[in-house]
Order: sequence, then structure tokens, then C-alpha cells
Amino acid sequence: MASLTGLGKVNDVLGLFMDRFRILGGYAALADNPESAATVAADFLRQHGSRTVFVYKLPTGLTQPVEKKLKEMGIQAYTYDSSEDPVNVVKMVDAGISTAAAAVAETGTLVEVAFDDVERLVSSLPKTYVCFVNGSSVVKSVYMTSGLLRSAMERDRVAVTFISGPSRSGDIEQRLVLGIHGPHHVLAVVCSWL
Repeated sequence: MASLTGLGKVNDVLGLFMDRFRILGGYAALADNPESAATVAADFLRQHGSRTVFVYKLPTGLTQPVEKKLKEMGIQAYTYDSSEDPVNVVKMVDAGISTAAAAVAETGTLVEVAFDDVERLVSSLPKTYVCFVNGSSVVKSVYMTSGLLRSAMERDRVAVTFISGPSRSGDIEQRLVLGIHGPHHVLAVVCSWL
């Protein structure tokens, strides 16, 4: 993964989130600009053998650097706008990239608020998932997401997903198995400038 420099001291909430997310089997990185965020994401995808990726709703200023870096690495990127049948494309790609509405430090959890099937499926169908989260959206406790969740629930169609590392299931021969009902590899990229 790319080395990130110039980040200075990580604040306690961001550091706690990243530590907890890693403990739960996920990967976490802190990026201080769009180019470093794009590099970390593309390197992660390459390391996990991804050749195709569906990119959905990135934070401000990230779309162009991410698309450029993916192209440089030979990773085919699909977007909602470029796909005639985005749900079927999401079912076929190796990886998904999207943005979390928030992250919870105490539990190491990404909070995804999705208003359509594509947004929800990008994080759950592909084997590898990269999630960008604004540094200002990382909160200490689940309780601190209540306003966000209450506001989201006022919409007609919403799905809220809490993502704490890779998918896991304990119902197969009473063993914990990763990646059965979702991604095997999950990277959370905290965008400290946002």
C-alpha cells in the first residue's frame, strides 16, 4: 500500500476508528489529499487482484484522481452513468468503491446510507470493497449517528448498513468464516481533508 506522509498526529477519534476497523479484519488508511487517497485505493485493489471495479458517488474532488489512478493500473472502472444495467454490472465486477455517510470509532464501523439498490450492492456483492469516509464524519459513538439516521429514514426508500471489516458468518460448522455473504477484503480510506 502507498506510504502516506505529512499527516502529522492522527486525532484520537480517527486513530481509534482505524485501530478498531483493523482489529475486525479490515484495512484502514488515512489520506491527506485526493491523490494519496486514490493511490491507496488503487494499490489495495491491485494487491487483491481486482481487474474491474464499480465506482459510486465519491467525495468531493476524488472522482478524477481515482479514475486516473485506476486507468494507470489497468483496472476497468464502471460508473452508474456509464452502465446501462448497473445492478448487473455490480454483480459481475471484482470490486466496489463508494462512500460511507459516517464512521463510528468505538466500534470500528462504517455507516452506509443507501437510497437505491446500486449504492447498497456496491459494498456487499463484490469480493473486494473500498470505502471512502470524510474525516469530519468519523464520530466517537453510534449514538452520534442518530441525527444522520433519523434524517435518512424520512426518505421513502433507504437501507442502512453497518460495515465492520469483511463479511463474516459463524453458522458454517460453528466456525467464523470471512467473506461468505459479502466482501472478503475491505479498505476504509479516511479522507482527513474533508
